[in-house]
Amino acid sequence: MAVRTSKFRHIFGDRNVKSYNGVPCSKNAHEQDFCSVNPKFCAVVAEQIGGGAFMVLKTDRIGGVDSANCKISKHNGAVYDIRWNPFNDNLIASACDDGLVRLFNISDERGVEPNHSPVQTIQGHQKRVGGLTWHPSAENILASSSYDNTIRLWNAETAQEVSCLSAFTNQITDMCFTADGSQMATTCKDKKLRIFDTHTGELAVEGPGHENMKVSRLVMLNDGKIFTAGFSSMTSRCVRLYDSRNLGTKLQELDVDSATGSLFPYYDPDLNLIYLAGKGDANIRFFEYSGDSLHYLNQYMSADAQRGIGMMPKRGLDTSINEIARAYKLNVAKKLVSVIPLKVPRQSKTFAEDLYPDTADYNAALTAQEFMDGKNALPKTVKFLDLQGASTTSKGFSAATTNGTADNSAELAALKKELENMKAAVADKDAALAAKETAIAELKKENEELKSKLAESEGEIAELQKNGIEGSPVNE
Repeated sequence: MAVRTSKFRHIFGDRNVKSYNGVPCSKNAHEQDFCSVNPKFCAVVAEQIGGGAFMVLKTDRIGGVDSANCKISKHNGAVYDIRWNPFNDNLIASACDDGLVRLFNISDERGVEPNHSPVQTIQGHQKRVGGLTWHPSAENILASSSYDNTIRLWNAETAQEVSCLSAFTNQITDMCFTADGSQMATTCKDKKLRIFDTHTGELAVEGPGHENMKVSRLVMLNDGKIFTAGFSSMTSRCVRLYDSRNLGTKLQELDVDSATGSLFPYYDPDLNLIYLAGKGDANIRFFEYSGDSLHYLNQYMSADAQRGIGMMPKRGLDTSINEIARAYKLNVAKKLVSVIPLKVPRQSKTFAEDLYPDTADYNAALTAQEFMDGKNALPKTVKFLDLQGASTTSKGFSAATTNGTADNSAELAALKKELENMKAAVADKDAALAAKETAIAELKKENEELKSKLAESEGEIAELQKNGIEGSPVNE
């Protein structure tokens, strides 16, 4: 791939990085990055036997981890995805194998507490929930994708469904809002790219995507173009550009390599940079979108393979070292989460305004109700330095039904269903055991009868042998 002149050409990451130690990252084969980060916390999906869990680590306490005191295990199945709310650094959503979406509020002071319970439980999908993403400008609007081949948008405060996207014929692999949240682009294992209206759920545009059924993912760019990462018909990894108004033809394609791990793209809308990490890879590639084209820049190399990565929001970056991104890399084999600052080299120690343009505010442009009423808005922007420290205070979250009372009905219903299933399984096993005991009793009875017949036969044989000897003829 050709290298062009750019101020981002020499992005580099530190070789000797700090790490969280003793983090049992999940070994589940589900295709998600299993990590979500904000300036306060780093959340990682954890390996657990029975049920599912994720760990919440404080970003200002890097080092050894006591997994028992930072793990949230209130799930009835494996956890497949976790996402921090972009407008509330204390609120995280989790997607689970049991078909539920749960919201947890994490205190700044107490962190994860014993028996940490969700503040909201969202029920509506018929099968496991595989992915989550928050609306970029509306507060507490959450999208979830499921193996029931639907994407549903929710008002997280009330657990109310806002819309349902349902034109899929196979497993949904990724979803991404447009900048104003009015539409959502998706990839699917049926090899189709689709764009939906998020208010009505109606399909707006459809076209061919990557020719291979392996997982493909996407991000929406500022000008409406779609960046996708997946596999070609020859099973090589590649990235592509599509026009969201006409998905019939790809605008550009760049080959990556012939590795087999799925690719995870992360987009910086302020600098038009795309960070590309591959599952099982030991590197992170950097691309720049400029002049309606993708340009490969450089890559960060390391020795250890990654399960996935999480990217720090702009609010958490260190401008004093010209840090433009920070990756949290999951190393399953060594139970590490490595923190990798990605920096642009500069001789000057002053604030680099060209590296830190105005960026998305920590406050939402719309309320959940305004979005439900049909409104759209681009994210509010703010001077980068004014944004620093915006999340130092905790925001409240009030989970309520439409009448304002706490909603635990979904969680209760799920537990009741699980209990009924367990009772049914026990009853089936009892019936099978009783049938086996009956069969054993019949076999024992038959065995006793055979023994009795055998004894009678042996007596008859003995009698015949005795009579045969006594009554044998004598020659005269």
